[in-house]
Amino acid sequence: MRLFRVLLSLSLALALGAQTPKKILFDHTRHEEAGTSAEWVICSASEPNPSPAAPASEADWNGGISAWAFDLYKAGYTVQTLPPTGRVSYRDTTNAQDLANYAVYVIPEPYLKFTAAEKQAILTFVQNGGGLFMVCNHPGAIRYSGTGGTDAYTVFNDLVAVNGGNPFGFTFVPGHGPGDALANTTSTAFSTSTSPAAQAIIHGAYGGLGLMDFHSYSYLNFNTAQNPNVQEILHTQISGDTGSFIVTCTVGAGRVVAISDSSPSDDGTTTTAGKSLHASYGINSNRAFYLNATTYLAGTTSAPVPSVSIVSPSSNPTILAGGSVSFQGSASISDGSALTYNWSFGDGSSAAVLGPVNHTYTTAGTYTATFTATSNQGKSASATRTITVNAASYTLTASAGTGGTISPAGTVTIAKGGSQTFTITPATGYVISSLTVDGVNQGALGSYTFSNVTASHTITAAFAASAGSSLKETFDTGTKTAYATGTVALPTGTWTLNDALLGNTSSDPKVGTQSVRTRNSGKVTMMFNFATGAKTVSVKHAKYGTDGNSTWGLWYSTNSGSTWTQAGSTVTTSSTTLATASFTVNVAGAIRFELRKTDGSANRVNFDDFQIAGY
Repeated sequence: MRLFRVLLSLSLALALGAQTPKKILFDHTRHEEAGTSAEWVICSASEPNPSPAAPASEADWNGGISAWAFDLYKAGYTVQTLPPTGRVSYRDTTNAQDLANYAVYVIPEPYLKFTAAEKQAILTFVQNGGGLFMVCNHPGAIRYSGTGGTDAYTVFNDLVAVNGGNPFGFTFVPGHGPGDALANTTSTAFSTSTSPAAQAIIHGAYGGLGLMDFHSYSYLNFNTAQNPNVQEILHTQISGDTGSFIVTCTVGAGRVVAISDSSPSDDGTTTTAGKSLHASYGINSNRAFYLNATTYLAGTTSAPVPSVSIVSPSSNPTILAGGSVSFQGSASISDGSALTYNWSFGDGSSAAVLGPVNHTYTTAGTYTATFTATSNQGKSASATRTITVNAASYTLTASAGTGGTISPAGTVTIAKGGSQTFTITPATGYVISSLTVDGVNQGALGSYTFSNVTASHTITAAFAASAGSSLKETFDTGTKTAYATGTVALPTGTWTLNDALLGNTSSDPKVGTQSVRTRNSGKVTMMFNFATGAKTVSVKHAKYGTDGNSTWGLWYSTNSGSTWTQAGSTVTTSSTTLATASFTVNVAGAIRFELRKTDGSANRVNFDDFQIAGY
């Protein structure tokens, strides 16, 4: 029978614990709203559940400790208030807010003593694994004028005195109240203990503690003879004073934290005029202390980890040496903590931004670009992209003068820094008359270097050097199946398609798997800058299906899209076979481009293989 009772008790404790591992209960049965100080409640007139249920910010809840409760809500806890009509009990199944249903019970500045039955319920709650947080105040702060009203430290000293002893091992003593020259002070005298409790509170998930401020307070004395597990967390630094500002202990399976002043938890909000507020919660180490201590009491001392992803590039891109990639990260965290960001591009360079940021890779190779988001609790997460950088190369087509023939004929490829020899027949009387690089006619040849012979002309490294950096977007990755305005992440960066989509049907003229199809007054816009400027731009274009002719043009911006200038002349698309339109730009420095359909008709035109030849 005894074994059965033990097993039954253990099963009940495990069941109760499993039901409520993440609920925090703030007391409001002890007139915590009374007097001239802040209202020590989560949300006035919204109890037990603060309203709204899904706050966007701390300001959505209006009590003096709403910021503390809001931070716990963001960290995944359920926060509730035990209203003035509530009952303090433990394992009373008729009480929906019985302490057994919560992980932590917070008592913020109480002004009315607990009954003997309530004190026993609180002690039993702690002994069975509950977390108890006592938030005290200064002497002379009897703010509840009703029967039995008294200072918070008197309430707490009565609470810890149970069954003729003090199983908690600490008591509160008067300190410095309003009007006292020592009423406003700070302390950095944190314990150097390596105990789990001290480490969790002082070096916890929400940041290390360095300085806390107090505004009228009592002190704590602790006695290891009463409880060998009681220990100091923060000591006073006022000359001549002894005592602690913060202590902690364990009682049975539970944990207790006590602080001798409520001011550090005051977030400066209230619904009642005339309150004396300090707005201290968000300064110094105050916030970190309350969150570290609460999670320690709940037995969940790990801060949330950020969730990260890479928006751009949307996949692992392959570029040519000298080309650039636009990087854009995305990050969030459940408790809304501040995040810092870093891009490591894999070639020794980095940028402490979320994005967008353009990075140029100058040397062929394979690079791992890593995006990392780090919370102010030091928790971080990363995502990566693999950047394949090939040696820059150019496709060349040379033509001989009238009457001559040239070898090699057609398109050839030359690597950056390499050379290509073209031989003309007959051997005399003819020269190379034109040269096309990556589909762009280069015009006069005077800027290029040739061997000084008649029959053979060698394009040397001087040509490759003159081509500079490049960008080529094939539109073969990414998905956008509707004309409505939207962005799409492509290997070169993020593009906005307005009245345009990525088409892959048999009626979409394309090189590869898909191209951009536009209609009406559609636009195709780079949402990033090409850092090295543009000498020329080329783009392939053709009619969609059986549609009629369309007109369109190329615009560029040198101020990240604030203003635009047309490059060259308007183009008419009249064929269903892709043709290359070339534009001379000759603009150095960061630049971005936009293709605009200008006729406004329902006729559709496709664009593919958009290419920039930079400096």
